[in-house]
Amino acid sequence: TLRARGAGPADAALADTLARRARAAYAVGVRHPGPCQGAPGRAPYFYEEESWADDMELGAAALGALTRERAYLQDALAWAAREPVTGWMGADTARHYEFYPFHNAGHHEAFAQFDPRHDAMARRTLARHYADGLQRVADRATNGFRIGIPFIWCSSDLVVSYATQAALWRRMTGSARYRAHEQAAIDWLFGANPWGTSLVIGIPRDGVWPRHPHSQLPDSLLHGLTGGLVDGPVYRTIYESQRGVRLTGADRFAAFN
Repeated sequence: TLRARGAGPADAALADTLARRARAAYAVGVRHPGPCQGAPGRAPYFYEEESWADDMELGAAALGALTRERAYLQDALAWAAREPVTGWMGADTARHYEFYPFHNAGHHEAFAQFDPRHDAMARRTLARHYADGLQRVADRATNGFRIGIPFIWCSSDLVVSYATQAALWRRMTGSARYRAHEQAAIDWLFGANPWGTSLVIGIPRDGVWPRHPHSQLPDSLLHGLTGGLVDGPVYRTIYESQRGVRLTGADRFAAFN
């Protein structure tokens, strides 16, 4: 990117350094496949990510775009076959951050690098992977809100990821098959949900949104905060088992829980 913008010599040197490091990081992933988790120590919770093939696919697609070496694109297809659908899609539950980052950007990035004239099959395969996941969630969306995600920690992120994947698939195929579910996901975030509350702090300014979010920020810094996406609703069993998460006042939405 730095080179494409006609940057100066210092930026060109930085671009070369980043390119070498990207290749090296990818090579480490090839030699040592598998998830890389943080150690929880004494903490009761930690990010239990088990998915990793999607990360390698995205890396291969990015290196393919950078180097124009077809071997990276073939790698991307192979990684895509290992995890065609992100694990939470269609599931009833998942562990905390088990399938982070919640949707696979690699399918879209690899799709963009394949030539539509000569690699139509590869492009169709990647688009079908997206459609398979979207359909699994749509099959669970039997409620009036067209929402079919599992209500685990960060359920809002799953909703955002569904909308994102649906939008990417729509660009890739030109099909509006999941357009209603894509819009329903966006609507859910801004108040079309059982509680009638936006899940984005401060938007709309005169609307209903979380005034006292659970946050690492001190209360003094929360004043005027706009645009923060709250984690969203969770199963009661999850909420009641968490440490350090509590209501500071009466639950105005208790009747809708």
